[in-house]
Amino acid sequence: QAQDQDHKIMVLHLGSRRVLAGGIVAAAASWAITSTLRAPAGLARASCLAGMGSANLEEVRKNAERMHRIYHPGFEFPEWSLRLIKDPESFERLAAAVTVYYREGDSKEEVMDVATFREPVNIAMGRYYDAKALGEAFGYSHGAYAKSSRLNLMPNIAIYCLTPMRRGDEWTEAHVINVIGFAFDSPQQPDYQYFLPCREGDAKWNELVARFSQMWRYIFQCARDKRLKRVYLADVGGGAFSGGLDSEGPGYLKLKDQSLGPILHEFSDIEVKQLPRIPDFAFSAEGRKKLHESLLVNAWDPWSMVGNGNAKDNSLDGFFGRCTAMALLCWPMTNPWLRCQAVKSMY
Repeated sequence: QAQDQDHKIMVLHLGSRRVLAGGIVAAAASWAITSTLRAPAGLARASCLAGMGSANLEEVRKNAERMHRIYHPGFEFPEWSLRLIKDPESFERLAAAVTVYYREGDSKEEVMDVATFREPVNIAMGRYYDAKALGEAFGYSHGAYAKSSRLNLMPNIAIYCLTPMRRGDEWTEAHVINVIGFAFDSPQQPDYQYFLPCREGDAKWNELVARFSQMWRYIFQCARDKRLKRVYLADVGGGAFSGGLDSEGPGYLKLKDQSLGPILHEFSDIEVKQLPRIPDFAFSAEGRKKLHESLLVNAWDPWSMVGNGNAKDNSLDGFFGRCTAMALLCWPMTNPWLRCQAVKSMY
């Protein structure tokens, strides 16, 4: 009961409306195909498959195949994940477990915009997909994170998924949470423009620490919600993502230390380990023993589908994408069963 006071569950009631095969709503095209993005009024309510439901798995399949073709060759999510949809019982079981975590108080419409309007691939603001085809198929050509500005950022979200994981002919299932670090890998990134430059102790730095704490909280709240004993943690927001922060701010290590410490103290009942190599860990002796009671952390992107560039992306997200079905399970246009859950605000 105490935990329930810290977060509220908002289950999306899916109703009986359908997603149009040629796009979500006609107004969407005018939002995202233009060079100046305008807010897609009402699209969040029309997203999450607008209540497509299990009777419309054919629409799920069509949306999945359309998106798969829009990637540039070699960047697409695994073809075998398309076949998962042809097994309704298995697909619906996995799809119903997916949970979108967001900060309590954030706009639910904007949360669903960020979850729904995803670019197939965005690597350091390089877009490796057919933007015209994306607009024609789904009514948008760039991600909802483009609605961020120097004065305001779109919501930061995370998506939990129980997913098949494959290595060659070996298969298993894994609990994964896809968490979005703030992106400082290019001056074109909205996060870069919003936060940098900054210094330790100034208002922007303090806000960044609080927002990062919120991001870490999604992980540990999810582990508690799903009754998982341990978290295999990644350096979300580190590596290539932290370049600008290391040069124009106090740096990633200091940010991680200040933002993660209070969360580890609050969730001290959950074991924390460093994430090993994916997917090899899942098929190791330790992985086979502990995977069913552990939460793996993927460092996702504010723009892209889960997995981003997949086999042509050597980031952690790319390694997760090429061996799982998360691109389809975590996208509202191919998962009408996902739900959203608010998490206690850190700022």
